[in-house]
Amino acid sequence: MRYLYCLPLVFSLFCAVSTTAQRRSITNTSLLPELQTEVALKGDDYLLIGLRAPLYTGTSRGFDVERVGLNVGYERFWDQQWSGGATLRAEFYNGYSGGGDVGKLYTDLIPELFLRHWSTLGSFNFRQRLGIEYFVPGGENFESRAITRLRLDLDRVFPLGEHTAIRPRLAYEAGAYLRLQREETELKERVIDFGTLRAEVGVRVSQHFDFTPWVASQSTYLNTLPQFDALGNQTSGGRTNFIAPIIGLDMRLTLFRGGEPFERRQLPTQH
Repeated sequence: MRYLYCLPLVFSLFCAVSTTAQRRSITNTSLLPELQTEVALKGDDYLLIGLRAPLYTGTSRGFDVERVGLNVGYERFWDQQWSGGATLRAEFYNGYSGGGDVGKLYTDLIPELFLRHWSTLGSFNFRQRLGIEYFVPGGENFESRAITRLRLDLDRVFPLGEHTAIRPRLAYEAGAYLRLQREETELKERVIDFGTLRAEVGVRVSQHFDFTPWVASQSTYLNTLPQFDALGNQTSGGRTNFIAPIIGLDMRLTLFRGGEPFERRQLPTQH
């Protein structure tokens, strides 16, 4: 486990490599509200249930909900620094099979195992979260793939009262497909496939409720066959970054085992 301290260096190298893309494409802003229920168990352990519904802007109807996500997670703290857990996400959406006109409900499943290290930098909390997940598609024309993600986040809690506080926070998460072997004829993929930079301010209203408005820039890094016009100018393809701005709001209800609140360290709403 001591090698996890080297991950920030690896993460910085990944970021440097990802910035060499030649093309950028920015999509419409998405809105992402999420409702969470966190059950506080012994110590800092918890059980989490979350429900989200992304709202896409710029459609003919103004806003459009294409899918609904359900997330269930559990995390166990072994000591003040180390913890680990598992999550299971399910994404529900409508699709059409075989070119038909009748829609069908599909479900993507994403189980995940993760490890977290919690330390401090002066008066700031500094956390590193390393996870590996497996994407199991429910729709057609998609393949299962394993993905590893590394998230670094920094925050500080400012108490405002006995049970109220604000928590400014900055986080970056990099994700990459696990590639055990690549065919020689396949196009070489990027080092990092996904990246998300997120800034937020958590607001704790009481021991039972807090909410977190946040903004993020979510990037998808692709390398596809370049396309050229008659003059030899590249018009599309190649190394491209697709950037999606997101505005979110997390609302969390905390329930305590036994009913009575007790002292504990609580993670941000982006667990």
